[in-house]
Amino acid sequence: MNEQQVAIERMAGEDTSSSCSTPSEAHEATEQLGCVTVERHVPRVNCPEHIILVIDVCKEEGNTPYKLADGTKYSPMYMMKRALTLFLQNKHAIDSRHKFALVLLHESPVWLHDFTSNPKDIIAELDELEEAITSGSHFDLSHLFSLIANQVSVPHCSNPAVAPPPYVIRTIMLYGRSQCLPQFLSGKTSFTNLNQSPHYFLDILYMHETPSDDNKCEGIFDLLCGLDESGWSYVLEVSRNATKLHNHCGSLLAHPLQRPTQKDVHYTLVASE
Repeated sequence: MNEQQVAIERMAGEDTSSSCSTPSEAHEATEQLGCVTVERHVPRVNCPEHIILVIDVCKEEGNTPYKLADGTKYSPMYMMKRALTLFLQNKHAIDSRHKFALVLLHESPVWLHDFTSNPKDIIAELDELEEAITSGSHFDLSHLFSLIANQVSVPHCSNPAVAPPPYVIRTIMLYGRSQCLPQFLSGKTSFTNLNQSPHYFLDILYMHETPSDDNKCEGIFDLLCGLDESGWSYVLEVSRNATKLHNHCGSLLAHPLQRPTQKDVHYTLVASE
């Protein structure tokens, strides 16, 4: 077993049906995986993406707004909608073959809109979303990935190292809770099955309060990082910074088969000659 496999096994845990790795365990395993060289065994092709947007609509007590440079304030839900609208418009402009679906997270996940190549359909659904109060201390990720596994068909290629897939599936989860730990409380079977495919990807954007002793932001982020068992996920975080939020959504525009690993990403601005 190579170093990458060892790191992945540690993150998955000895018993993949067990529920809860702790934030400290997830942090340790993620750090180990970050030191491992990750190899890609699929063609770097620009095939269509089937993107599942998983939107956390929960509002916790004491949520603080985003404050822009001109002093105006907007709720996290409003800023999420605005950033996702730009993402959808730009992703569609890059390749009109991409398809999008929408899942809502509240007490349990809901498949709100099936795959469509028309981003306006998803944007219209986003415009209608409203925040919902939650007070739970844990969110069960098992239900989310079971829902996704039941709704999608992961492509299969006889020789995935050579043959390009007809499409890839990517889940982009926007999680916004600062008090509620995301954990597998009912097993990891669906999550594991999805991640065994070289044509399935999981990206996460964690939108949280400023970390403090009064919230669980750091522990939640460690758990979210621990979901990257392949080394190819992008797990991004932002507090109440509108510019950083939009920059992260811009980073997620890159095709998962063509982008580098997150630890190798480096952006520079080059002056025009």
